[in-house]
Amino acid sequence: MDAIGVDIGGSGVRVGLVDTITGTLRAPPQRRPHTTGAPAEGILDGLRSLLNALPEDAPLGIGFPGVVRGTRVETAPNIRSTWPSTDMAEALGREVHLLNDADAAAAAEHALGASQGFGGTVLMVTIGTGLGTCLHRDGVLVPNLELGLLPHPTRGGVIEAHASGRTRRDEGLDLRAWAERFQEALDLYEGWLNPDLIVLAGGITESWEQWSGWLTTRATLRKARFGADAGLIGAAVAAAAQRT
Repeated sequence: MDAIGVDIGGSGVRVGLVDTITGTLRAPPQRRPHTTGAPAEGILDGLRSLLNALPEDAPLGIGFPGVVRGTRVETAPNIRSTWPSTDMAEALGREVHLLNDADAAAAAEHALGASQGFGGTVLMVTIGTGLGTCLHRDGVLVPNLELGLLPHPTRGGVIEAHASGRTRRDEGLDLRAWAERFQEALDLYEGWLNPDLIVLAGGITESWEQWSGWLTTRATLRKARFGADAGLIGAAVAAAAQRT
């Protein structure tokens, strides 16, 4: 089944049509950039325009960077605060399957990627504007985990403020310096959750070979199969599963 996947991030929206059996994109995803200060309605206008070019009857899944309940956004820590209380089904005028963005990425990896068939506890970390986190235990999802927003015990502020991809860019950190910061986050997550497998996703994983060797974990550490597309593909996979 083909389904539409949407990945809403801190810097843009990406939309694509996905073959949910194989996890492949029918064409390169379309992208509309935005700033973190852009109001929700402006971003939704751009999303509507992108969706107009795709099949209207295809299942639609959306990964969103915050806590979600049903089709409603509850928090949006890394984009403008006009998002909370937005109902995505009402805003788009169609059936929507809405997930936290890290949960969407984990759905792709659990169904078709790096954690497919893996038993035990699986932690997914998406590295981007923030640090998204998702936990599966024997295939059962713990939704809306958002561990990146917990206080950092030694540096102050929240964890993702010191180890996200945006932090690396804003502070001009080279890969080695950023990996040392990110290691701190991994140490905290492992201490709290004791995962058996950790899967890392996000655009920075495109340079995986350059920095992954600097990380040390007790758990098995893997790169997400779908990389920066994991959230988009997972949202589509989850939406298709709801339709069947």
